[in-house]
Amino acid sequence: MPRALPTLSRDQVVRLWFHRQGLTEPQDANRLTAETLRLHLERTGALQLDTINVVDRAHYLTLWSRFGLYDRTALDRWMYDDQVAYEYWGHEASLLPISHLPIGRRRMRRFPPESWKAKSWWKHFKTSAASKRRVLERLEAEGPLESIDFEPSPDPVKSAGVMPPAREDKRSLKLLWHSGRVAIRKRRHFRCVYDLAEHVLPAGEAATPAEFEDSWLLTGLSGNGIATEGHLTNYITGPGPKHDVRKRVIARNLKTGRIVEVRVNGSRRRWFALPEHLESIDDIPPPRGTTLVCPFDSLLWQRKRAEELLDFRYRIEIYVPAPKREFGYYVLPILHDGRLVGRLDPKVHRDRRELEVRALHLEHGFKPTKRFERALGQALHSLREFVEAEKVSMPKGWERLA
Repeated sequence: MPRALPTLSRDQVVRLWFHRQGLTEPQDANRLTAETLRLHLERTGALQLDTINVVDRAHYLTLWSRFGLYDRTALDRWMYDDQVAYEYWGHEASLLPISHLPIGRRRMRRFPPESWKAKSWWKHFKTSAASKRRVLERLEAEGPLESIDFEPSPDPVKSAGVMPPAREDKRSLKLLWHSGRVAIRKRRHFRCVYDLAEHVLPAGEAATPAEFEDSWLLTGLSGNGIATEGHLTNYITGPGPKHDVRKRVIARNLKTGRIVEVRVNGSRRRWFALPEHLESIDDIPPPRGTTLVCPFDSLLWQRKRAEELLDFRYRIEIYVPAPKREFGYYVLPILHDGRLVGRLDPKVHRDRRELEVRALHLEHGFKPTKRFERALGQALHSLREFVEAEKVSMPKGWERLA
């Protein structure tokens, strides 16, 4: 007779999820250090990078949500000089824990994936061996370079017969990064500074093919706690295995006991967990505190999960025409005591040092209390200080929080 599966409540699932995401305690409960950064990266698996700077860069904002005010200069030093992290593909372009570098190396060795080679667009995207060789030779001779350094010289005399085709070499630079020949040494005004990988990354072996496949599942469960296969799909996209591979990986890890299957009250689907997470699940306190969540936060990478577990439907409306937006251009969900209770649309006006909240929407059924309003006001003023603004302006009806 098969053994009965452990049964958990939805509340336990959510508590473990917030615990793994580092969102169980108020911002001022923990300070960002090299060690807490390392722990955050290893728990969640990655810190997404994004170019949009309406409020702040995604990775800075994601860490502010958890740790409050910190020194960006120190963070950059820990990431790039002290090698707490390295840049590669995790959930999109990401900062990844340096301990996961063997997994990254396996993906580098597999680049480009076989599935890409059969695509019609690949023949237009790939570059010649001569172009790649030119890029590597320049990095060897000149040291770290940005992609802009591969633009043609404006001086036709200097550029004639010397500068290689810019478009191809800039593309080669990115392809060499994907294949692990080139690495990102640092960022300068958020622009990538590239160097030969052996000058940036520590030496070491690549993960085995099985370890690489398993990383999709194990990293996803590390960041999410208890999850269905659907909740883990696209949490980490490097690797992002197809359905048949995901099934095989789950079966293999169940057989070895690396993961266990559990039941969740009210759900007929299969849920999975790392057994070590279940040992202390009853000791996790309910989430408390109020913060604002970046659109590219790892909490929201699998939006279907947020919808099913938190009753919160979230879509990024950056690419939606302004008249069709429901909530705003760059909406930050409001997290209060373990619930996503609203959303606001902020913009930093750096020229006049103002944090403007253009709209604030509360979720249907949520009734704000004085405690909530006080906590939200504190979070907004912490954000104001973090982005170096001097004042907060609020929409009509919410001026009291300014």
